[in-house]
Amino acid sequence: MSFRYKLLSTTFIPLVLGVGVGVVVVGSEAQSASNASFQVAAACNPCAAANPCAAACGACNPCNPCNPCAAANPCSPCGACNPCAAGAPVELTTAEARAAYECVKGGMQAGYAKSKLMSDTGLAIAGQYQGWSLYNTQPYVLNTHGGRFVNNYGNRRAKSYGKYEQAGVMPAGALLAKDSFAVKHGKVVAGPLFVMEKMPAGFNADSDNWRYTLVMPGGKVIGTTNGKGSGNVEFCIGCHMSAGDTDSMMFLPEDYRVVN
Repeated sequence: MSFRYKLLSTTFIPLVLGVGVGVVVVGSEAQSASNASFQVAAACNPCAAANPCAAACGACNPCNPCNPCAAANPCSPCGACNPCAAGAPVELTTAEARAAYECVKGGMQAGYAKSKLMSDTGLAIAGQYQGWSLYNTQPYVLNTHGGRFVNNYGNRRAKSYGKYEQAGVMPAGALLAKDSFAVKHGKVVAGPLFVMEKMPAGFNADSDNWRYTLVMPGGKVIGTTNGKGSGNVEFCIGCHMSAGDTDSMMFLPEDYRVVN
């Protein structure tokens, strides 16, 4: 049975959020976030063989975002060809991708918000990013972020992002956030939140003065540039610096862009 068939035929889609499992009702009501139901179940620790959550989260695997077994893991969640990747993406129609995200986006933001991630100016990021401008017309699969479905958000200071290749250099305080999810065996599984914050000149020449932060679904901050776990986000700098003369920004495919 295909993943897509399981997704469309199942009544309930469990959502894995960090160390918790939520259940989201889907079907005809999936088109509206207000009709989605999110309930947190017992703590999910796949390390415990007797824990009923183990089956939902997968085997004990340091690359599994649902798995608290390994606090420090060397895997890059961005790598399309490593154990951290979401696996082969499920093909969803535009309506299906939008409906899946509407069902789970509230729970995803609540999970990320546990990180209490703040900008350099004191702006709360993980709990507020969904109120920023959304630049994609639907969730789309991005191989450089583990083959997950992603969404691109930007705050007011990042408004020129909507000019895409003509965006120019972002001002200090510009914030770009990309949340992510995957569909596995009929389940919508939350992935990491990827954040880029433009810092003042002199912050880090190697990153074009961007501060990268990686937040897991349960709110754990894996790393931040020039901060704790900075080595865990070095792959972000290397990848984005390869983008060329675009202030280290990579832009979504034209087919999915919001055109202003």
